[in-house]
Amino acid sequence: MKKLLPLFLACMLTCSISHSFAQAKQYVLFDHFTNSSCPPCAAQNPFMEATFAVNFGRYHQISYHTWWPGPTDPMYTYDKKDNHKRTTYYGVSGVPDVFMLGNTEIGSPTGVTQSLINNAAYASSPIRIRVTESSSGTTRTATIKVYTVGTVPASSNYRIFGCVNEEHIHYNTAPGTNGEKDFYNVMRKLLPDSLGAAFTPAALGDSVTVSYSYTLDYAHWDTTKIYTLAFIQENVTKHILNSGASIDPDWELVPTDPGFMKGEPGGMKTFHYKVFNLGGHSQNFRFKLATTQPADWTAEFVLNGSTYPDSVDVSVPGKAQWDLAVNISIGNSNSVGIHSISMQSLDNTDFAPNVLPAYLISGINELVINNDGGWGTSNGQSTVTFQGCYTGGLAYAGASAYSVIDRSAFLKGYASGCMTDVQNYYYNVGWSFPALTDDFVAIMTSELNAGKRMLISGQDVGWDVNTASSSGGHSTPATVAFYNNYLGAAFSADGGTTNTQYIANTTDPVFGGIPTSPLVNVYGSGNFYPDQINAYGPGTITFYYDAAKTKKSGVRAFANNWKTVYLAASLEQISDSMVRKAIIKEAHVWFGGIPAGISNANAGHKEYLGQNYPNPASGTTTILLNNIDTDMNLQLIDPLGRIVLTESVSQGSSFILIPVSGLNSGVYFYRLVSNGKILETKRMQVVR
Repeated sequence: MKKLLPLFLACMLTCSISHSFAQAKQYVLFDHFTNSSCPPCAAQNPFMEATFAVNFGRYHQISYHTWWPGPTDPMYTYDKKDNHKRTTYYGVSGVPDVFMLGNTEIGSPTGVTQSLINNAAYASSPIRIRVTESSSGTTRTATIKVYTVGTVPASSNYRIFGCVNEEHIHYNTAPGTNGEKDFYNVMRKLLPDSLGAAFTPAALGDSVTVSYSYTLDYAHWDTTKIYTLAFIQENVTKHILNSGASIDPDWELVPTDPGFMKGEPGGMKTFHYKVFNLGGHSQNFRFKLATTQPADWTAEFVLNGSTYPDSVDVSVPGKAQWDLAVNISIGNSNSVGIHSISMQSLDNTDFAPNVLPAYLISGINELVINNDGGWGTSNGQSTVTFQGCYTGGLAYAGASAYSVIDRSAFLKGYASGCMTDVQNYYYNVGWSFPALTDDFVAIMTSELNAGKRMLISGQDVGWDVNTASSSGGHSTPATVAFYNNYLGAAFSADGGTTNTQYIANTTDPVFGGIPTSPLVNVYGSGNFYPDQINAYGPGTITFYYDAAKTKKSGVRAFANNWKTVYLAASLEQISDSMVRKAIIKEAHVWFGGIPAGISNANAGHKEYLGQNYPNPASGTTTILLNNIDTDMNLQLIDPLGRIVLTESVSQGSSFILIPVSGLNSGVYFYRLVSNGKILETKRMQVVR
């Protein structure tokens, strides 16, 4: 290998006048570990690269090549030290493997989706990194300016890295054994070295300038595709504060508040943004608002003081900073509305639009969460492919206040305090990895302890949670503890082709009446691994794979006021659609309970209320009454705790008729109240 000339470093503090005191655009940096002789890399990398191809200017990628599985990889051998150091720093034990922003392991490249990039980009950074380059003969100098535009989290462990990347390497003959000939954003050299350099951010409004020089290796590089990328990383947590490259656009769309809000019917919410033209001349842009929302919701955006319903083409002056706001008026429909605002350059269409999705939840008490991790196969499927198995079941159950979001959006919504009304979660894992993560199980543990409920379904959840990373799984002490103590399950074996039936435990009072259904391979090829499990702790077996009841395939668990259902085969593998719907319906009914805040501790001291009939009700329902020794009120309440009907109950009454024809389908609760004291509460269901 030809040796590079020594590097030199110059660092100075300067004042940034043209950069205002506001957060900067968050570039989503992906560290990609691969090898030219790795068969899964050849199968999975193209899906990630296809996503990257339509997001130029929104993300950064560094591809590190490992020393296994071999036999040789010329991109590894070119710079063994830097590749080796970064691979061991991240603890990579199998390829392909992808990390986002340093401390979030995506795993398979198939997990790098458009939704993932959009959600990760809906953030801001307290630093902005701008990189310029100049060449003199074979020497190229990269000048990295790091502007402090917000409050940088305190740490003495920040390090700055420069990375010489080759944008695209093509081989006429595959260099390894997996057939790959095209490789993207390949790390050629780390600056000043594989450890980076200690970095102290400037004070707010100032900047730090770092310069590196390196030799252009014309013998081994296509120098027309060489560029420098820089990033700041917290060395202990591995979190990447931000990154910047010499090929970045000079404009930004930056959110200034959380991308998830909670609203109420009839209300309005506003999401705020900043628009930056960092260049010295006017540039033309298209701003566009796209919405996925009910018909009785409306949305508009306000740019630099002017209001637009959907899109506008404008010229933004050089060095300008404009305000942008998206206003959403909420109707009566229950939904999670998704509102995406985008900014696209009309002068340089090579850059992808910067698309930022904002979520607004209103009236939702049941939520389907699609895992957005890496997919187990490279056939283009994802959890979204099968979300209809869950929503179809909820519709069949008569639910009316449910919606669907992906996992990364859910994490954002939970962090923003927007999940307080949600009572039931349905986690669609399918065949995605990691099935469970420490942050997700920490949230679900808290939610379950607060009295909420959860259904989870996925064919390799048990295998993944209970298998070490060295063997391809994502096991951690926290996920194993959640699997045992909250899902009520113990992993027994990775399933196989003999697990072809889904048979209810007929003695189970919740799911015992569900008919048997064949299990089918919906993922293609030989991808059929429905886990075998045993009950653990609070768990009770609900399903088997065989009539002899030797292979367990489902469990439910409850303790205190929480409930869970775990299907060890993916819901979509159950071939009978009516069986799928029945499972979701019975889980929905079992989850029904009386939510906290609707009942109270005095319930049950006397019997006041009989069960309504008919139940389910569609027009009018009758409720028998006992011990009505004074005038009282009967309240009808929806699962969000909202009183939808109040009827007077006279002393001595023995029954009351309640009209429900004006209500949406779903679960409701009726309670008797005397002098502000809740005497008793019962549950009923309305159908249309």
